[in-house]
Amino acid sequence: MLEWITNLSYKIENRAIKAGLIYKLASKYYRDVIKREADLANVTENDHILCVGGGICPFSAILFHQTTGAKVTVIDNNERCVPKARRIIENLGIGDKVRVLHQDGCASDIMFEDYSVIHLALQVFPMEEVFFSVEKKIMPGTRMLVRRPKKQLSNMYCKLCNSLLHDCSFAIHRFRNIGSTALYIKRAVA
Repeated sequence: MLEWITNLSYKIENRAIKAGLIYKLASKYYRDVIKREADLANVTENDHILCVGGGICPFSAILFHQTTGAKVTVIDNNERCVPKARRIIENLGIGDKVRVLHQDGCASDIMFEDYSVIHLALQVFPMEEVFFSVEKKIMPGTRMLVRRPKKQLSNMYCKLCNSLLHDCSFAIHRFRNIGSTALYIKRAVA
């Protein structure tokens, strides 16, 4: 993935936390995406979601909690993002339901059995490495929501093996850089 995409997202999110109107517009961009993803994975208030890749303004985590009532943990490997993301969560008064940690998606000390849903942001990099690392560690039945770019933008993002996701159910997102979200469910080993 090109580094400029991450830098652009960082700048947009940084402005969003400083200006309420920009935050509202940006969160509106994600609202129907999250609704489709929550419906696709059948997310309820009984779930605990791990969002891998939250950025400065963890819109997806916030909206997952607001939409479903689920408890959410966000991890991001960019230490510049974490304190600002925590501040937003606290300012929204949802710090008891949404927490933000500085951690890498491939970290060996993540307690994956604590999560019923794993959400991989579009800008997770390297996506394949993170996906396979997480997939090895999650429990059978765990639902993974994996965001995929639009076809015309796919060369700008890490390409996750399409054959792996080809049998998955998808939520399609129109008018966004997110083309779809795949629902991958870990199967029990026979």
